[in-house]
Amino acid sequence: MTESAGDRSSTWPPSLEAIEQARNGNNSALADILRAGHPRLVAYFSGAGPQRADAEDLAAHTLEAVVTSIHRLKNPDAFEGWFWQIARYSFRGWIRKTRRPDRFEPSYIPDRNAEDKVELNDEHTQIRQALAALSPKDRSLLWLRDVEDLSYEEIGGRLGSAIGTVRVACHRARKRLEEAYAALEQDA
Repeated sequence: MTESAGDRSSTWPPSLEAIEQARNGNNSALADILRAGHPRLVAYFSGAGPQRADAEDLAAHTLEAVVTSIHRLKNPDAFEGWFWQIARYSFRGWIRKTRRPDRFEPSYIPDRNAEDKVELNDEHTQIRQALAALSPKDRSLLWLRDVEDLSYEEIGGRLGSAIGTVRVACHRARKRLEEAYAALEQDA
């Protein structure tokens, strides 16, 4: 049974065959990889803090780097780690260039009565402030684990780290978030 183009575009990580074809200049295979990677990149960058437009720009920049350098990927088995490493480099570059807190947007708060809105807004603000106090690495780990619901093994594949290292890093990131949130609650 063959996959349709629509099925291939949502497959992640891409098959070794698709990666090999893209490395060898097959534009259709490369397009399928880019289509599958784009929404994941936007989600990754959005979860790390940038506004949606910046997340889209970062995703485009990352995909451009993938296009221009995929032919240099030596081992197709290493694709996912390589892909996410490019994403992390793009994000670090963006942080160095911007470093402005006004570039982060508040998340959506559903319609509720006025009292609930105030309470949710205050809690939401404290959570955002606690997240902002974390390093980009900690925010990324929490996003991948708790929002994208990836396993430690999957996160390790993206980050090029051992499962045990990822497990400890996620635990420490959660502890730092709890401590930052508790400190904000005490101040409030």
